[in-house]
Amino acid sequence: MNFEVKTKQGKNYIVSDDSVWIWIELERDMGLTMQQAAEKMAAGSLDVLTNMLFKLSSKAGHTELKTQKAWVEHEFESFDVVDDDDPKADKPEA
Repeated sequence: MNFEVKTKQGKNYIVSDDSVWIWIELERDMGLTMQQAAEKMAAGSLDVLTNMLFKLSSKAGHTELKTQKAWVEHEFESFDVVDDDDPKADKPEA
């Protein structure tokens, strides 16, 4: 799934959860299997959602902050789910 992240600084970018490693990291950090994490995200768990988005943003080089808390408090504004066939998903910044 692709996510468009919007920051408090006005920056927008697309990240994708297609990497298996991101799910492994989420499982290690939160103790949730991929299915459990996906269910919690679908139910609107902000902790799981922002943890995933922070990890994806870090790996893609969109943040230099070291913790999920710092990222949420200082950079994260909102996100939207973007379809894989959405033309915006092909651009690093929308």
